[in-house]
Amino acid sequence: MLSQWKLWVCCALLTLSFKVSRASPGDQLDEFDDCVDACAVAKHCPDAEAIEEDNPFKNDQFADLGLCYKLLLWDCNSDCDYQCQHVITNMRIQNGEEIYQFHGKWPFKRAFGTQEFYSTIFSIGNFVPHYKGFKLCRRALRKIPRSDQSRKMLVNYLLVSVAGMLAWTSSSIFHTRDLIITEKLDYFFAGFTVLTGFHAIFYRSMRLDLHRKTGTCFSVLVILIFLAHILRLYLDWSYTYNMRFNVFFGILQHMLLVALALLNFQRVRSLRSDLIHDLVLVPIGLVVFTSLAMSCELFDFFSYNFQIDSHAIWHGLTIFPSFYLYPFFLKDYIFLKSKTVVNIKEV
Repeated sequence: MLSQWKLWVCCALLTLSFKVSRASPGDQLDEFDDCVDACAVAKHCPDAEAIEEDNPFKNDQFADLGLCYKLLLWDCNSDCDYQCQHVITNMRIQNGEEIYQFHGKWPFKRAFGTQEFYSTIFSIGNFVPHYKGFKLCRRALRKIPRSDQSRKMLVNYLLVSVAGMLAWTSSSIFHTRDLIITEKLDYFFAGFTVLTGFHAIFYRSMRLDLHRKTGTCFSVLVILIFLAHILRLYLDWSYTYNMRFNVFFGILQHMLLVALALLNFQRVRSLRSDLIHDLVLVPIGLVVFTSLAMSCELFDFFSYNFQIDSHAIWHGLTIFPSFYLYPFFLKDYIFLKSKTVVNIKEV
């Protein structure tokens, strides 16, 4: 047990040390800068500077900013940046050249007030299973006496659902409008939900509800890791580091779920084989499905014609398995509490 703790703490510290910056070739193009300068002058943006005579975009027409986007805090300069992303992208497509990212993001077209339509819709969809999980956990908690030590596991699951709702709400807002504050909230809550999931599954797997002091120390350790994660991003914002952090603890979650499924299999195969689906196959299925979904995020691609990228597809694929996560948590909890193995199909 002690060696596992040392290994995981070391891995966490190594993960926190990663430092990789993000490159965006699109906004480094000279023609992009020329376009933005020309747009700023044409639209009379504040602080617009005179452009050179040989600027190829000086006679181009740039659309006015609509009221909807003004309400979403688009200003003249950010709108010029957006319009020029698509001017340059269309030029590159016509010339048969590679589509570039701008400021670390693909050149999405605004739709219904959103910057990334599919990512926004799928983020909203992901909120639903966590909200349903929140109601399930809250209803289950009301039936458990406060004196019951195992109640802490349900509290952990409730916290997972709250973290999930906060994360997907932040994701929906961020993909609707990319601002510094919305981006930071999206990344902070993403780390929060990954860590709460890891905390809850580790707590259950090691039965830390039976060891109160150890459980408290573990909870404090996870809180410190989260604070260190926030501090690391605050001091040096790194997108690649943030992904590695989430993938690292996501992998730990998957390992724990598989271990828990195998442990459940040993316990139920001789008692109730009909529970193998709920307590063994479901968690393994969650691991397999979410791992495949994660591959969309790791292998980035983008379709300008369909305005969808691998990130949006990943969000779409995570909706389905989330509906099975909280019922599994509660069925596993009831099975753990019951010596006679009651009918957990009722959950």
